[in-house]
Amino acid sequence: MMNERMFENPQTRERAILVESARDNGGERSVLDIEVGGGGGVMGHFHDVHQERIEVLEGVIEVTLDGVTRQVRAGQQVVVEPGQSHLWRNASQTEVMRFRGTFTPGHPGFEAALQVLFGLARDGETKANGFPKRLGDLALLVKWNEGLPTGPARLLAPLLAWLARRAEASGRAAELLRRYAVEGPTPASAPAAAAPRHATAGRA
Repeated sequence: MMNERMFENPQTRERAILVESARDNGGERSVLDIEVGGGGGVMGHFHDVHQERIEVLEGVIEVTLDGVTRQVRAGQQVVVEPGQSHLWRNASQTEVMRFRGTFTPGHPGFEAALQVLFGLARDGETKANGFPKRLGDLALLVKWNEGLPTGPARLLAPLLAWLARRAEASGRAAELLRRYAVEGPTPASAPAAAAPRHATAGRA
């Protein structure tokens, strides 16, 4: 088992360190330092309740926001607003890329979902696209994270909500939290502020 503050996803080539948990600061923010191997990245998704600020520490990240792709380099940052569709990847196939992700307000559910997803990937229980093989597991992560994959998967929202309730009733949620030594997700203590659906990039 990895340190509870450090976890890896071999499929997306990510290593994350939970620098600051929302549980430690009254829900103000969640802060993670993420290292991504060459070519690694994540599929399209969005977050319902928190803003995501990506500050590049090393290398170049390629970010697609609402269908527009840009490259953000070390010393620059990009802000993703709640509800904004986005995906990202390491722009290099050979060099490591590192960034700090700050999620405001903080979200214990997002932290739990990320740790469980990385654990499933280590155990070979995720697909080539990075999502869990079991639809019920995806439903739990969506509920905890309060966000959805983009594309056709968004049409599955009512089904995923039902599957999440079923997974909780069957004990699957408790099993995953126990397996990966993750605290149960709880709502952020502060509501997300209304924000415009746009992103900004510039020097940190």
